[in-house]
Amino acid sequence: MPRLQISYSNTIFYLKLTLVFLGLFALILIFLSAKKLDPSTEIPFAKDVNFATLDDGLTKPIYSSMTHSGDELRISADQIISTEKKDTALIKSAILRVFFGNGSKLFLSSDTAMLNKGKNNLVFSKNVILKTDDRMEITAPEIFSALDKTLIKAGGPVKGLFGISTIEAGQLDIFREDTSSNLVISFTQGVKMVYDVRKSF
Repeated sequence: MPRLQISYSNTIFYLKLTLVFLGLFALILIFLSAKKLDPSTEIPFAKDVNFATLDDGLTKPIYSSMTHSGDELRISADQIISTEKKDTALIKSAILRVFFGNGSKLFLSSDTAMLNKGKNNLVFSKNVILKTDDRMEITAPEIFSALDKTLIKAGGPVKGLFGISTIEAGQLDIFREDTSSNLVISFTQGVKMVYDVRKSF
């Protein structure tokens, strides 16, 4: 009788040990077979949602991706609503944040913006403000931003602060060609810059 008890105990022990190893093996298989998620370059609320079904609006949409230039875009809003134009939606209280590879940041906000899914861009309008790391604060009637590359364009009148100077121009272009190139900020068309001596002290 004692031999039967020992044999039974050993069987239970090895059975438990086998079940533990099978469980670990199953977990390893689950992790190995899990699909890796690549960073998306498409707008989540534009990728799967038909614009024609957004009559009532989609609240608090968010978007995050990398441009071809290697910079990170983050967009948030209060609401996105369909329009009569195909692949075009109205965004209320749009905010764009761009994190450049060199560590600098850009902030762009407006009361409204138009998203064009086909052209992959946003056009900001109404109370548009553009800021870059306390170095520049600009207002313009409209500012265009591409979503697949680092490109921001503002048509005049462009007005605001650039460093310790006030500036006016007919156009502003901010762009970066690729990951190895520098960020370019270019004011053109009738540029007027006034240096404020008081801010240099």
